Amino acid sequence: MLPKLSTGDFNVAYEKVVLNNDFFEKDNYYIQQKPRYFNSLKQVITIPLSNSSKVLEIGGGQIVLLLNEMYGIQGAVADVNEKYQNSLAQFGINFRSCDLLHDDLPERDTYDLVVLCEVIEHMPVPPYIILEKIKQWIKPGGWIFLTTPNLYRLRNLVRLALGMRVFDTFFIPEKGQGIGHPIEYSKEQFQWQLEKAGFHSVQIDLQQLDNSGASLGTQIGRMLLSPLLLRPLWRDKLVAIAQKPLLKTV
Repeated sequence: MLPKLSTGDFNVAYEKVVLNNDFFEKDNYYIQQKPRYFNSLKQVITIPLSNSSKVLEIGGGQIVLLLNEMYGIQGAVADVNEKYQNSLAQFGINFRSCDLLHDDLPERDTYDLVVLCEVIEHMPVPPYIILEKIKQWIKPGGWIFLTTPNLYRLRNLVRLALGMRVFDTFFIPEKGQGIGHPIEYSKEQFQWQLEKAGFHSVQIDLQQLDNSGASLGTQIGRMLLSPLLLRPLWRDKLVAIAQKPLLKTV
């Protein structure tokens, strides 16, 4: 197991490899999202990993950068946006160009852990199709870690009650084309998808990884409504950890 996550060490590492890096989003996004990355990383290190573990992150690479900086873990990143390549290379992180909807990677039974933070909700196909592909890249007995918005999160319920749009347009994008959130999942739906893909030991928690918002009004609204988040069903995120079986199942 990896050592417990230190807030001080995280702050130093986050400043170095995330805030001082050249990612697609503006710096204030990563300042606002810092609690989410801290809480996500805190969950990741509960998985039985060691300094010699091989980790692949699909999308962005912030978790792999932090694991590499804080624990010396060898990591790689697969993303559709090749702009990330130089931002990752300066820290010794390998980059693979991959559109998860259209592409596959040649690796088989390679990684101890694959991480997807806020990715699967952008896939306009049943998640198990994508998860089956990813499972091939993971070593037998290895793990997958995912975060994704909760279908019943308070934001969605409020927008639905007000007659506002909840999800983005549902379509199959061309290779490399961006897409929003065409659909989100409940805990029960997402558990079914992971199990359908052949993962075992599925654990999914409803969590509030942060209370940030894109605007001041959103942030104030979240603060005022935060007591309602004592009900887990209305929290923002599904946090899922699941394991690839040691032996192939028939």
